[in-house]
Amino acid sequence: MASVNPLADINGLVAQLMALERSRGPLALYQNDRQALTLRSATLTDLRASLSALNTQAQALTQAGTLSPFLAKSVTSSSTAVAVATASASAAAGTHTLLVTQLAKQSTVVSDQLAQVGTDVSAAVGAGTQQIRVTVAGTSTDVDVAVAAGETNATVLSNAAAAINASGAAVTASVVADSSSTSRLVIASKSTGSANAVTLADVSGTLLGSTGTSSGVASSGTAGGFLYAAAALDATFTLDGLSITRGSNTVTDALTGVTLNLVGTGASSLSLTVGADQTAIKAKVQGFLDSYNTLVKFLKERTGTKVDITAGAGGVTQVDAVKRGILAGEPTYSNLLTSLRADAGGRITTAASGGPASLSEIGITAAADGTLSITDATKFADKLNAAPDKVAALFNSADGIATRMVARVAGFVNTGGVVDGSLSAVTARLQSVNLAIKRQEDLLKVKEAGLRQQYIALQRVLAGLLGQQAAVDTAAATGIFS
Repeated sequence: MASVNPLADINGLVAQLMALERSRGPLALYQNDRQALTLRSATLTDLRASLSALNTQAQALTQAGTLSPFLAKSVTSSSTAVAVATASASAAAGTHTLLVTQLAKQSTVVSDQLAQVGTDVSAAVGAGTQQIRVTVAGTSTDVDVAVAAGETNATVLSNAAAAINASGAAVTASVVADSSSTSRLVIASKSTGSANAVTLADVSGTLLGSTGTSSGVASSGTAGGFLYAAAALDATFTLDGLSITRGSNTVTDALTGVTLNLVGTGASSLSLTVGADQTAIKAKVQGFLDSYNTLVKFLKERTGTKVDITAGAGGVTQVDAVKRGILAGEPTYSNLLTSLRADAGGRITTAASGGPASLSEIGITAAADGTLSITDATKFADKLNAAPDKVAALFNSADGIATRMVARVAGFVNTGGVVDGSLSAVTARLQSVNLAIKRQEDLLKVKEAGLRQQYIALQRVLAGLLGQQAAVDTAAATGIFS
């Protein structure tokens, strides 16, 4: 008699049936919806980021007056070994002559050359506290220096330097080993110029006098004193034929909007040319173009439809695949792309008199895909050098390119704007779909448990049938049915 086999793998059988249910039932539809909504949410988030980037770059170009990046200035020096300079937007374009004859220096006073291991200073001043007075620019600071009996000159000088530095006086003190066996105390003003000359005096004790640290005499050889006379502390230079003296090598008040940095002296005049900061301005414009191009490419891909075709025999083409962008068929976003390209390519009505009215007039043109680039660097540079304010008006006037862009994207990037509204709708729909998916998962768990119980019961029935079959087989084998 034929045998009856039990359902040995209940779990495997139930898993197969449930997998089929998941792939063809409502759960699969909800999961597809969630995938599509998640992709749409990511697309809208990326779109908002691209719009915000363009908005930021465009807003920078809408700045007017001295804040306008198009009025940024730079200074070219014909001899950077002598002087370099920077300029603000308020600087006037032009060329200046500069002859630097003397750099500003720090007032510096040094002690006598003293034997490091000698004890003559401590012997001369005696043990106890020595008080000295340091005066710079009319401000005096009293400094206490402790001297112990038998201290070496090196220790006395080191302690004096430490006390001076800790006092808050506008000087820096140090000990310089000018030979292998001798040292000198060096006291230098923290600022250059004769107005910051250092004056020293003993208040109690004779520490300064005993070390030869005098601000009243010039240092000579191994004798202490000041290193530079008052007349040698200021910078002296001739600017556009005028003799000028300043206490610092950084001069901010000689030319309006220009900071001179004197770094050396020269035998002849150099030239300083103030003009548009081509590098900085071009970087700002390129940042705007890059953000615009990123957005245009993004919108073009997400709102378009891509059709893959192959050419067949006889010139017949075959459509292999059609891929629709996530935002395809949505006029809100496809119209945004069209409007942005029109804003960038159209002429403005508020151009400065004689100034450019379109991007092409300053060397910026659009490629076939709508992206913008500086295709004529020479034209771009010439327009900036000739009239940076007129180039600025192309972007920041009432109908300027950057002004248009800011207005165009405002409704999309502002809080509660178009993109926020779309994202909110997606988020709400995702929440609803996730709840539906959870409900379906719960129903499938119940169904799975029910199937498993049914198959277990069936297995028991089969086991009983198998037992009966075995009994019949045994009886037949013993001849009972003979």
